[in-house]
Amino acid sequence: MDCKKQYEVQYLGDLPIDNLDDIADYFIAERAVVDQATGNTLHSIVRVPGKKLFPNANMDNIVTLTPNNPDITVPEDQVRAVYIANENNSAVMHYANAEHPADMIAVGVMADYILVQESGFINIPEGHGLILGAQYYVGNDGEPVTDSTITGQKLFKPVSSTKLLINMWG
Repeated sequence: MDCKKQYEVQYLGDLPIDNLDDIADYFIAERAVVDQATGNTLHSIVRVPGKKLFPNANMDNIVTLTPNNPDITVPEDQVRAVYIANENNSAVMHYANAEHPADMIAVGVMADYILVQESGFINIPEGHGLILGAQYYVGNDGEPVTDSTITGQKLFKPVSSTKLLINMWG
C-alpha cells in the first residue's frame, strides 16, 4: 500500500491579490509555543478566523448614527451627503445643501441607523455607476453631482468601479 500523497507547491508571489472587499474567512499563521516539559519551542501552522483579527471587518471608518429624521434614506449602491443639526437638544440628520455643508457621507442603512463615513475609502461591492476620476460635489438634497457651482463642497472621486475616495476636506 502506497500512502504517499502528492502536494502541489505554488510560489506565494504567483497567487492572486485579494483586495479584501470582504474580510477573509481565515488567515494562515505560525504559532510558537514553548513546551513546558522540555523548554523547546514548538512551531505549528494554524488557521486564524478573519473576524478574530479584524472584528469590525472593513468597516473601521464607518459609524452608525440615529438620523432622527424619517426623510433620510440612502438609495442602494449610492451615497448622500449629510450634516447634523442640533434641534431641541437632539442631533438630527439632514441632507447637505448650499446653506449647510456636509459633515459626512451616508453610505447605507442598517435597521434604524444610517451608516456614515467622513474619511478614507467607501466600498460599494455591487458598483456605483459614477464617472471614474470625476470630482463629485454636494448637490441638492445631499445628492453627489459633478457640477461644482451648486455648493462647491468636494465630496469624493470614484477611483474604481467599486471604490470612492473621500476628499471632503481637501
